[in-house]
Order: sequence, then structure tokens, then C-alpha cells
Amino acid sequence: MSNMLRKGFCILFLVLFFAVGKAQKTLIFTDSYKSYKYAQELYDKQKYSSAQAYFKEIINEIDNTQDELRINAEYYFAVCALHLYHQNVETLLARFVLDHPDHPKSKSVFLQLARHYYRMKKFTKSIEYFEKIDQYDLSIEDQNEYLFKLGYSKFTRKKKDEAKVNFNELLQRESDYKIPATYYYSHIAYEEGKYQTALVGFKEIANSKMFKSIIPYYITQILYQQHKYNDLIAYAPNYIDSVIEKRKGEFAKLIGDSYYKSQDYKSALDYYKIFKKHAKANRESNYQVAFSYYKLKQYEKAVSLFSRVVYRKDILSQTSYYHMADAYLKLDEKDYARNAFHEASKLEFDQDIKRNSLFNYAKLAFELSYNPYDEAINAFHEFIDTYPNTDDAKEAYEFLLKVYLTTKNYDDALTSLEKIKDKDPRMQSAYQIIVFNRAVEQFHNRDYEDAVGSFELVGRYPIDQKLNALSEFWKAECYYRLEKYEEAIASYEKYRYTNGVLLTSEYEDLDYHLGYAYFEKAKPYSSIKSYNFNKQKLDLKESIKYFRNYIHQYKIPDSSKFRSALVRIADAYFVLKDDSLAIENYKKSLAIEGFNHSYALYQMSTSQGLIQDYEGKMQTLQQLTDDYPNSRYQVLSLLNLAQTYKDLEKNTEAINTYLKFIDEYPNNNYISTAHVEVGSIYIKEGNIEEGEKFLLKVLDDYPDAELENELSIELMMEVYAKRNDLPGYYSWLDSRGIAVSEQQKDSTFWHPVQLARDNGDCNLQIEKASFYLDNITNPIKEISAHYYMATCYYTDGKMNEALFHYDFITTKPNNNYYTEALKYAGEITFESKNHKLALGHFSTLENVGVTQEDLSLAKRGQMYCFYNLENYQSTLIYAKKVLALNQISEKVSEDANLYLANSYKELNFLDSAMLHYENVIAITKSEAAAEAKYNICHIYFLREDYTACETQIMELVQQKPTYDYWLAKGILLLGDNFTQLKDYFNARHSLQSIIDNYDGPKNDEIVAEAVQKLDYVNNLEQMELNDQPDQEDIEIEFDNIDPKDQKLFEDSSNQETDDNENNEDEE
Repeated sequence: MSNMLRKGFCILFLVLFFAVGKAQKTLIFTDSYKSYKYAQELYDKQKYSSAQAYFKEIINEIDNTQDELRINAEYYFAVCALHLYHQNVETLLARFVLDHPDHPKSKSVFLQLARHYYRMKKFTKSIEYFEKIDQYDLSIEDQNEYLFKLGYSKFTRKKKDEAKVNFNELLQRESDYKIPATYYYSHIAYEEGKYQTALVGFKEIANSKMFKSIIPYYITQILYQQHKYNDLIAYAPNYIDSVIEKRKGEFAKLIGDSYYKSQDYKSALDYYKIFKKHAKANRESNYQVAFSYYKLKQYEKAVSLFSRVVYRKDILSQTSYYHMADAYLKLDEKDYARNAFHEASKLEFDQDIKRNSLFNYAKLAFELSYNPYDEAINAFHEFIDTYPNTDDAKEAYEFLLKVYLTTKNYDDALTSLEKIKDKDPRMQSAYQIIVFNRAVEQFHNRDYEDAVGSFELVGRYPIDQKLNALSEFWKAECYYRLEKYEEAIASYEKYRYTNGVLLTSEYEDLDYHLGYAYFEKAKPYSSIKSYNFNKQKLDLKESIKYFRNYIHQYKIPDSSKFRSALVRIADAYFVLKDDSLAIENYKKSLAIEGFNHSYALYQMSTSQGLIQDYEGKMQTLQQLTDDYPNSRYQVLSLLNLAQTYKDLEKNTEAINTYLKFIDEYPNNNYISTAHVEVGSIYIKEGNIEEGEKFLLKVLDDYPDAELENELSIELMMEVYAKRNDLPGYYSWLDSRGIAVSEQQKDSTFWHPVQLARDNGDCNLQIEKASFYLDNITNPIKEISAHYYMATCYYTDGKMNEALFHYDFITTKPNNNYYTEALKYAGEITFESKNHKLALGHFSTLENVGVTQEDLSLAKRGQMYCFYNLENYQSTLIYAKKVLALNQISEKVSEDANLYLANSYKELNFLDSAMLHYENVIAITKSEAAAEAKYNICHIYFLREDYTACETQIMELVQQKPTYDYWLAKGILLLGDNFTQLKDYFNARHSLQSIIDNYDGPKNDEIVAEAVQKLDYVNNLEQMELNDQPDQEDIEIEFDNIDPKDQKLFEDSSNQETDDNENNEDEE
């Protein structure tokens, strides 16, 4: 029984144990279920963070991993992490699938991950998980979502063929995704060029709120691609205001293009204007807008836009150049039209345009005489060679003939003419005219040797008799300026008997020119050796004959040439020592009013002295002194007048005149001579004390005046002799350190130097003079020795050695060679470009110079030095002094006017500069005129008067004769001028013409400058082209496409997007 009781107790215990255990388990389950139910409520309310915490508790409370409640909690825990965008979400869901592969919720894990990555726009990952799903395990609603999101994900990853399949399947269903699916399916069809399919699809959703702002754009694009321009015009303008701003520019362009292709250019422009406000215009767009303006006759706007098209070498540029040229013609801007035709003619894409452009370019180049590089000649030759059998070729030949007759580039024109083997009479005439013009140009440029050769070529085709005669005359003028007087005389005489001579105005002055040629041939101002005297005499007589013929034939006594002829006749008689006739003709020249007669008066006084008409000489010199106090002969006039008074024993007048000279010219080279003369007169009159004062002044103040010192010493002997005190004279010599023995030594050493000088042996002069200076302690002839050596070295071309000795002389003022030394030292230092040192020499020469020649050289030298030293203020002063001189050469006159103008310009006195530049142009046709014209252009440029600048440059281009360097500078300036006007096309053309054609002076410098400026223009134009609004990429704003997912196409605020595929792959 006890066993039975024990057994019963055990059974009761077990029952109670299991009952208690089951009751405890049910309690736990009930609590977990309540927690799970609460967590589910939180999840449904999208309170994912709180819900996840409860799901976590449930997982921790239930140990059984296969418990259904725990499994569900694990699933929703992971899904909450997904909604919360936790980074470990993929791990959590992947673990769930691994732990519960057969659980029904494992199938939805891939859908949740796919949705998650889709929201994050990590479309590669979303595709990965969508493709793990069996579509048919999903509900119909989830299938629709699956198809759209998988298709969209593939669309974004450029897998459009696969996306198209998904969208197409979705389109067979009714769903919330039908509208966006239709859009993307149509979009893919559009990109594949299946425009009709795309058009049908886009029209189906045209009223969709989601796509209403973008659909008109695509429909318009499709109509444009289908060339249905009328349909587009009927449809698109209605949507221009509603289309999204980012596409408005391109949308307006499509409408504008359609109007353009329908030739409604006015309407096209209305939409092109909208387009340019919203987008950057490309070349094709600029061309269409330009052509629209062109067709509407708004040529200025057309030209501006055509110029933005022509920066490439293609058919579009060639066509643009051609229309631009025509637009310029309509604006009467023929210079620019010529440039545009030229550019069009250089391109080969359209042969009709090339041919018409080449012909029109050549005609305009001729019409405008704008031939800096003879483009007209080259263009007509090219046209004739390229299109020889056309009617235009005949007209081109006629134009070519006219070009030859108007060209300024004579060398190239002659080269071109030489290529024509059989020249008809018109071509021969053109050759004669061109070669004559080239010769005249060379003459004006002082290229006399080449000019002679060119004048001789005039007779190759003797069509025009007048030109034949003129060529002989100007050939004679060339020989005259080359100092080939015999050849000049021969050519003058040949001119006299050449057919056509009477047609020339130069014939009237022929005897005048012959008179001068014989006069210069006789070298009247040079010392003539005895055996040449007879020849000189004959030449002078011939000179007189021709000058007399001239003054008797043409009685024009008020003319400069008439007076000049009389003076030269008088000069010839003077040289022939027929002083009476010389005086007669000098007097005749004095009767002509309005001229400076200082030279004639001085010469006449000399002749009067030679025939011992001292009273007449005295009166003439007095007239010269009174009437021309500032003349170049004033100094010599005073000295001669004083000497004449002395010769007539009018000692008081002589002394007064010498004293006047001493007072007015205290620094003159003859000042010591005047003192000696005054001293000698006083001694002669017995006024020993006064005489001695003047002699001692010479010895004390002018020790380097060797001759005057010798005379003073000799005269001092007379002073002591008159005092009966000759011993005192020798004591006086000793007191002054003048030793008789030294004088004798000096004389002995000097004699061979002077002998070598008299024999003209320069090498011996240098040798003996050096020996003299080395062996005499205080050489009396020191200055002469240095002067002889300087002149010998100078003659031998050893300028540095010559300068050393001239410089020594210039350190000893008031010697007989002082002014000569200053002149040569100034010349040598100037030629060696030591302008500062040269300036010092010329400045001193101006202060001490005697003759007008010295003073003239001093002023000219200082002008050139100041200019080269860029001291423009002083240049102004001395250029004016030079222009005030009598009888300056043409070259000096040109330089003085040019330096005045350039200095005024540098000092910013532009009005004064302009005036003097005009003076240069008026007085010469040399290169100085071209430089002056260029600077006038530049002044207008500096004043920002670009219209006047361009006009002046065109005048520079047409100026005869031409000078390549200044022509090139002018065209470079023209490029700058166009650049300032933002006319980049013509700026480029101007600069390119330099790069392609210039081969003149400073070629590398000019071409490099042109290249630099061209790069600047190109960059400037490109910057302006880039300074336009860019067309922005399309963005579609979706509204409520998925009621379950409002953020279907929006970025997550917490996650990166799939824009960078590399980022996605790393996770």
C-alpha cells in the first residue's frame, strides 16, 4: 500500500509540476504576444524606432529560435532598421533569410531590400534584389510596383532595352504606374528614333499633371525630327509660357528653327530672341539668326552674328562669309565686304561661292585701291588661271589692266607683268607707267642709283612720249644728286631732243638745271690744281651761258630760280676772277625783293676788295652788318669791315668795329685775332700802353691761339723798341718763360711735321707729329700737331684715334682749330651713338661757332642728339631753331618737322603734333611722310575717334609712294581699331594679312606682334561667345505617383544617391 501511495504521490507531483510549468509558459507567451501586438501597432503607425525596441525585447524573451512569434519579431526588427535607414539593414535581412529560408516572410525580404535601395537611389543594388524575386509570388499590386521600379532602375543604369520590356509589360495592365511607365517607354522610343511610337505615348499622357511641363517639349522635338514644321508651328507656341524654364531656351529654338525653315524669318527671330535669353547659342544657331536678320535687311545685326560663326574652316563659315560680304555691300561698307569675299574665296567647300567671292573680292580690291600687298593683281591672276573660259575671266582681264595702272606696289606689279609674255599695247603702256612710277618713288626715297635703272626701263615700251621725255629729265636729276655731273649734263641734253619734251613743264627750267650741273661740275668752292684750272674755267663759262639763257628766256625777276641764277652767274665770275662782272650780277640779284641777300652782299664785298674798291667794300659790309645782324656772315662781315677800315687807315672806325666784335662775340674763335689787330693799331698810332694791354690779354687769356701768340710776342718787341728798351724785351721774354733756345728747338722739330703736311703724307704726319709731341716739353705747335693727326686718322677711317686728338683740341678753347675739332668730335660721337657726349660738343660749337655753317651744324646736331636721348622738350627747342635756319636740306627739314611732331606727341600735345605731322606730309613723299601719317592715325586712336582712325589708315594705305614698315604698322593699328569696335572679323582679317604677306623691314618683330594681337582677338571673341547662359539638363518633378511611397523619386535626406556607381559597389 505504501508503494501504491508513493506511486500515487509521484504521479500527483508530476501532474502538478507539468500543470505549473504549462501555466508559467502560457503566462510568458501571453506577455510576449501583448508586447508583439503593441510593437505591431507602433510599426503600423510608422514609429519604427519605438517598435524596433519592443521587437528586440520579444526576441530576447523567447529563446526558441523557431518560435513563430520570435521569427515575426526578427523580421519586423530588420524591417524597422530598413525604415530607419540603419546601415546594417542588409545584414539583418540577409541573416533572417539565412536563418529561416522556408519561412513565407523570407520571400518579402528581397522586395523590402529592393524598395530600400530604390528609395536611396542605389539602383544597381535595387536591381540586384528585384531580380531575386519571383514576380509571380507577389500580389498584383506588388507586381506593378516591381515592374515599374525594376524598369526605372534599369533605365537609370542605361539598360534601356531591359527597362523597355518591364515598362511594356506594365502598360498591358491598369495600375497607378501606367502614366510614368508610358512616359519612360515613350522616352526610350524617342531616344531610339522611333518617333511615331514616342509621339503616340507622349500624347496619351499630355494632360498628366506629372508630365505636363515636359511633354510639349518632347512632342515638339519629335515633330521637328519628323520635319513636320507646320505641325510644330501650330502646336508648340501654345506651350512656350508653360514649358519649364530649364528647357525654355531649347524649346524656343525649335519653334524658331521651324519658322526659319518655313522662311518666316520675322517670327523665327521672335523665338530666337527667347532662346538666346535662356541658352548658349552655337554656331548653327548664330548662323540662322544672322541669316534671318540678313533676309529681313537688318544688315548690321546680320554682320555681327555672321562674324561669330566664321572661326572654323567649313561650309558654314564659307556661306557666312559670303552673306556677310553681301550685307556689307548693302551697308556700303565696301572695305569690309572685300575682306569677307576674300575669306570666302579661300575656302573650297562650295565652288560657286568660291568663284563668285574671288571675283567680287578682286573687283572691290581694285575699286577701293586697297592694295597694300597687291591682292587685286594676285586675285585677278588667280581668277583668270582658275576660271579661264568663263565670261567673268574676260572682265577680270580688263580689271587687271586697270589695276596695273593704279597700283602702288610697283615691284610686285612689274613682277606680275613680266609673267605675261605677249603684252598687247595696253599692257605695254601699263608697264611703262608702272616702271616710271617706281622710278619716281625711288627718287623721292633718295635711292638714286636704282631710280636711274628704273627710268631707263621706261623706254622699253615707248608708248607715251611724254613719259619717255620725263624719264630722261629725272634720270639727269638722279645723276645730279649723285654728283655725277657729266652724266647729268648728257641726260639733260638728251632730254632736250627727246620726242614729247615740249609736253613737259620741266622743259622751261632745262637751262637752269644745266647751268647748275656745269657749275657744280666745276667744283667752284674747292681748290683746283693748276692742270685742272682750264677745265674748271670752261665748265664755269658753260654754266654762265646756260644761266644767261634761262634769265633772258624767262623774265620772271620775282622768282627764286631767277635770283638763284643771277647769284650763280656772279659766283662763276668770282671764281673766274672777273670781279667787275661778279659785282654787276650780285647787284642785279640784290634788286629782287623778298629774299635774304646776306650771301650776295658778303661775296660782293669780297670782289670789291679784290678790285681795291675799298669804299664800296666798306659800304657793302656796313649794309650787310646793318640789314642782317643775325646772318651767318655777321661775324666775318664785322671782321672784314674792321680790316677794311684798317686798310683805309680809318683807325678809329677799325678799332670801334673790332671792339664791337669783341663785345658781341666774346667766345668766338677769332676773338684773339681781334685783340691782336686792336693792339697793332694802337701801337701804330703810338698808343703803346693801350696796344700792350690787348697784346698781353692775348698772351694771358688765349695761350692756345698759337699764331696770335706769335704775333703778340713779335709786336711786344715793337712796344719795347718804341720805348728804347730792347733789353727789357728779352727780360720780359725770360719772365714769361719764353726761352729763345726752346723756340728754336720747337721750330726744328716742327719743320718735318709741316713738310709732311704740305706733301699730303698722312702716315709721315702722324709719325713726325707724335715725335714732336713726345720730345718738346711745352710744344708751341701742340694744337696743330693734334689737329694734323686727327685729320689723318679721320681720313683713314680710324675714328677712335681721330676722336682722341679732336677731344684734346676741344679742351683748349680759343685755338685756331677749336670749332673744327668740335664739329668732327660731335660727328664721330654721334655716329657711334654716344649721343650724350656728342650733345656736349654740338652745344659748345653753338656757343663759339663763327660761320653760319658752324651754327647750323651745331643746332642740327643738338636736335638729333636730344631726340635720340628722348629729351623731347629740348628737341622741340632745337627743331624750331633748325627750321629757322636758311637753306637747310630737304632731309633736315623733314626730320625737324617729324621730330617736332613726335616730341609734341610724346609730351601729349596732340593738336600741335597733328599740325606738324601734316607739315611733314606736305613737304615730302619720303618715308617720313608715311611715319607722319601713321602717327596721325595713332592720335585718332588715342582719342578713341575710331572712325577717323580707320579713315586715316585707309589714306595711309593709298599714300604714294608706299613704305612697307609703316604700312604694316598702320594695318596692325587697324586691327586694334576694329578690336575696340568689337569687330573681331575685320580685326582678324587685318592681322592675318600681315602674317600671310608681310616681308618688309623688321619682319620678325612685325609678324610676332600681329600673331600676339591675333591671339588676343581670338581669346577675346571666345570669352564673349562663352559668356552666354548654358542650357540646363532636364529634371522631371513627379507628383503622387505611388500612394504608398510619396518619395518614389526623391533623395533620402540621410543617404547618398546612386549618382556614383563606385560608391554603391563599395557597400
